[in-house]
Amino acid sequence: MTDEESISVLGAAGEERSFRWRGDVELVREKIPVSVLRDQINAFVKALGETLSRAEEKIGKYSLEQVEVAVEINAKGTVSILGSGGEVGGSGGMTFTFVRQDEAGQ
Repeated sequence: MTDEESISVLGAAGEERSFRWRGDVELVREKIPVSVLRDQINAFVKALGETLSRAEEKIGKYSLEQVEVAVEINAKGTVSILGSGGEVGGSGGMTFTFVRQDEAGQ
């Protein structure tokens, strides 16, 4: 894909709202440049990677081996963590799974 290509994203209208109630979401389909989505995903993954790199490997008898994060992509291409109980008028978005690697990087 070239930077001139675009991708359709179905997202909530009125993104300036800080909350959404069930049934109170107007969905709009927007075309966003692939480069915008790529940059948003790269920035999100980098920030999350920095956060996870500081996570403890063991907590008591438990170890943290992988983290799964669900995100939504709004009609402007912004990537956001889908919080607890978060629902947008359908199932969509992406799920990133980060798996801890051993010290040798395998």
